[in-house]
Amino acid sequence: MKRSYLILDELRMRGRAGTTELADALELPKSTVHNHLLTLAKLGYLVGEEGSYRLGARYLHLGQESRNSRAVFRHGRDAAETLAEQSEKYCQLAIEENGDVAVIQSTQWVPDNGTRPSQQPYPMRAHLHTNALGKAILAHLPPERITEIIDRRGLTAQTELTVTDEDTLRTEIETIRDRGYAVDRGELIRGMVGVAAPIVTDQTVHGAVAAYGAGNEMEEALDEGLPDLVTETADDIRADIVFARPD
Repeated sequence: MKRSYLILDELRMRGRAGTTELADALELPKSTVHNHLLTLAKLGYLVGEEGSYRLGARYLHLGQESRNSRAVFRHGRDAAETLAEQSEKYCQLAIEENGDVAVIQSTQWVPDNGTRPSQQPYPMRAHLHTNALGKAILAHLPPERITEIIDRRGLTAQTELTVTDEDTLRTEIETIRDRGYAVDRGELIRGMVGVAAPIVTDQTVHGAVAAYGAGNEMEEALDEGLPDLVTETADDIRADIVFARPD
């Protein structure tokens, strides 16, 4: 089972690959990789085409079912779109999953100058300490859970600006908890600045919502009320979750 996941993850990163390419990358016997690929294709998780394989649509369906089952997505997807329209920023809705932040909704990239400040794709998963969404969530988790995540996942650097010192991170977590939002200044992607607010009901941390943009325009937006707009969006989502009728 572990080898199947290793193969799937490698294939996800490559987009499409054949048996030999995957076997060489994973340092596994070709026969082993071939057998796993055949099984995964038979189950509908992969599609084989002209000697290579790619992920099948079954993952899309599973992902949609998982996302739709979450209250924060059902009550937050429209709010994230509205936030993007009001702020003219790239907005995201995310959850915590196995010690990582996982983006479940993202809006169209709408920078002022029509170009993106970074050519690398925006991560859909990242360590919690490396970005505004993750830090907003981390700040509202129980103390023992925070310690568990730090001990298990570590504080690796994504850029030279990523917080990698535990004492510094814990001090920032206290600040985030007090003021109600988190800021990421190039800690996940150089040149990107973001602000995120948590979505919390009672003792449940449902996730967080964020607005991101290029550094200069975002610094101005931070001074002109963007944190308040993001926080209000998070509060609206929280209220919708609290007052929603049971499914």
